[in-house]
Amino acid sequence: MNIFKNKRFKYVLFPIFAIYLFFFPFKNENNTNIAVVNIDGVILESDKIIKALDSFNKNDYVKAIILRIDSPGGSVAPSQEIYHKVNEIKLSNKKPIIASVNNMAASGGYYIAIGSDMIVANSGSIVGSIGVIMSHPIAKKLLDNLGIDFKTYKSGEFKDSGSPYRYSSKNDSIYFNQVIADLHSQFINEVSMQRNIELNILNKFAQGQIFTGRMANNLGLIDTIGTFEDALNISKNLANISGDIDIVYPEYEKYSFLNNFINLCNVNFRNYLMPMYIMN
Repeated sequence: MNIFKNKRFKYVLFPIFAIYLFFFPFKNENNTNIAVVNIDGVILESDKIIKALDSFNKNDYVKAIILRIDSPGGSVAPSQEIYHKVNEIKLSNKKPIIASVNNMAASGGYYIAIGSDMIVANSGSIVGSIGVIMSHPIAKKLLDNLGIDFKTYKSGEFKDSGSPYRYSSKNDSIYFNQVIADLHSQFINEVSMQRNIELNILNKFAQGQIFTGRMANNLGLIDTIGTFEDALNISKNLANISGDIDIVYPEYEKYSFLNNFINLCNVNFRNYLMPMYIMN
């Protein structure tokens, strides 16, 4: 019996083949490609984005890279790591790398964007929030009402700073504000350098404020107002592409739903464990 003439076999084979195509689509590696790397949601880690950027930068068939940013920010260090990789690609002058702002590029999301060759945002996008914030819960009153007390033994005055089991002291506040001030200084210095804005001018709108894309354009925080399609055309022009292109995405995009779920769990879990320094 020829199994390929068996209708029941075809009904089984078709969904299996469709699933295979979803996870392992056929690719023509010789096409002219523009890579799109999405930076969505809260930024908690950098490894997969940096690996994707490295891979696309080394791929001769990828002629330009677009960062599609829709992020309110996140942890400082991962934002800095992605920014440095983006800036490294820009300085290599091998291929253009463009930041396209979707709904939001705030704080750490904006930090990443400034490393690119050009920032494109919609007039209604939210841009900026150049600042750093740290917060932690204080549950002492609740624990007192429950009749629960904690005894802490520590090697130094600041070892338990930010503990939810006690109120912050004056020295704690001075200590944390020094840390925040240093992180903020790092942020605004990079913005000043990348956007060519003098620090005395930048300081006026680098106190955590957000701006619309149109306002940000007037302030020099972005390069032009435009859509993702505009960013795509700008990338083609900068890469001297005249013909058709294929848009390619990182491999991990196939599992983005699972990644988003894991990231959401990580945010909630970490918020209960420790204070976070967040560009937000």
